[in-house]
Amino acid sequence: MKAIQKLEIQILVENVSGPPGTLGEGGFSALVKVHSKSEEFKILFDTGPSAVSILNNIKKLEVDLTTISAIVLSHGHWDHVGGLIEVIPLINKRVPLICHPQALSPKWLIDKGESIDVGIQGFVNSPEELNEQIKLMMTTSPYKFTESIMTTGEVPRINNFELLSGKLKEVKTLLDGKEVPDQLPDDLSLIFHLVDDSVVILTGCCHSGIINTIAKSKILTNSSKISGIIGGLHLHDASTNRLNETVRELKQYPIKKLAPCHCTGLKGKIGLFNAFNKGFIDTTVASLVTIEVMDDVF
Repeated sequence: MKAIQKLEIQILVENVSGPPGTLGEGGFSALVKVHSKSEEFKILFDTGPSAVSILNNIKKLEVDLTTISAIVLSHGHWDHVGGLIEVIPLINKRVPLICHPQALSPKWLIDKGESIDVGIQGFVNSPEELNEQIKLMMTTSPYKFTESIMTTGEVPRINNFELLSGKLKEVKTLLDGKEVPDQLPDDLSLIFHLVDDSVVILTGCCHSGIINTIAKSKILTNSSKISGIIGGLHLHDASTNRLNETVRELKQYPIKKLAPCHCTGLKGKIGLFNAFNKGFIDTTVASLVTIEVMDDVF
C-alpha cells in the first residue's frame, strides 16, 4: 500500500440505527477501505456488542467481509468484541487479528455485590481457542500494516484531564495473574497518514483520551496535520473541564471532518458540534465518512 489517496469509513454498528432494516445497538464497529492509486486495503475495526446487530447490518448493507485483510480490536470491552466469533466465519480465510494482550484478559465490575463481566470472556473462551480460528497478533507496540496505516499501540496518558471516569474506575482485570484496577492499557486507535501529510484517526472508545491519542499519532507520523477524527470519544460523562480542555486542544488542528460516535454521548456531541459545526458529522449505522486527497496534490 503506497500513499493513501482516499479513505472510506462505514459505520456497521452504532448506538443509533440508520436506514430501514438496520439495527442500532450500544457499541461500535466500522469497515475501513483505504485506497492508493493502484491498491485497496480493508480492515474491520471492532465487532459491536453482539452478533445480532453486526450480522444484520452486514447483510442489510451488503458488506462482503471476504475482502478484508485484517481485524483490529480497539480494546477488550464487551460492546466492541461481542460479534467477533460469529463474524470470523464470514471472512472465509485466516486473517490477522490485532489487539493488545490485555484486550483478551478478563474484565469485571462489582455492582450491588454482583460481579458483571464487561470484557471478552463471555464471547471467547481463551486466546488459544481464538488463535485456532484467526491469526492472533497481540502487541503493546504500534502495529504497522504499511508506512501509512498503523495502530497507535499503547497510548501514554500525558495530560491531567483525560482520566478514567464513572464506573470505569471500578473495573477490575487480571494482570500477571493478579487482580488489579483496569487502567485500560489495551485502548488503541487506527492511524491513517494520507499523501498530503494529513492524518485521520479512527477510535473505538478512546479511553486513553483523544488528545493523548493525537499526541501518540504525531510521534508515529511526524505530522500534526490532523484532518479527521471518527469514532467513540467517551465524553458522555465528561466533566465540564475535560470537555472544555478537549475542545480547546482540538481547535489547534486543521480538523475538516469530525464524526463522534457511540460513547461520545449527547454532552460530548453538543460541545464538539458547537466547536466544529462545519465539519461535524452526526453518525448512525451505515454512515459513510469519506476523506479524499484531490488529484492536484500529486
